Amino acid sequence: MKSAKFVALFGALSLVFMGCPYESKIPLDSADKSKPDKSLVGKWEEKGSDSYEWTCEMDGNQYRIVKKNTEDSESDPTVYIGHLTDVGGSPFMNVYEKDSEEKSYYIYRMEKKGEGDRLKFKAMTDNVTEEFTSSEEFKAFVKKNMELSFFYNKDDEKTFYKND
Repeated sequence: MKSAKFVALFGALSLVFMGCPYESKIPLDSADKSKPDKSLVGKWEEKGSDSYEWTCEMDGNQYRIVKKNTEDSESDPTVYIGHLTDVGGSPFMNVYEKDSEEKSYYIYRMEKKGEGDRLKFKAMTDNVTEEFTSSEEFKAFVKKNMELSFFYNKDDEKTFYKND
């Protein structure tokens, strides 16, 4: 009986944590090595959701991304800071929440669609257990595995449309 409860608890917990993007204490590369893409600046809308308004601004080589809840005007917006890193010819977004106590980067592979008015972000899977001591080591690992379909969380794929 205890083992059945354990299996049920483990199954429930795995569903709760499924689809979380990978978190890293270090980025794939530093922001000062980033080559920003100015076409990302503007207002964006997430496909299938009108609950949030996304605004992307440039700040040097970094992006300031503001996520504002359109259904609750009293809630504070969430601000993210991000920069692009080229890995094997593909752009990856390194992004962290500005006001978090401890800086943790989320890593997303970015694909431009159409005339650059549509973006698709694929979150790196949280199933990666390796720990990295340098950006060079982390970037080499991503380059080695970036073409594997299971390297990304299917549940965390997001598509955005330019809305300005």
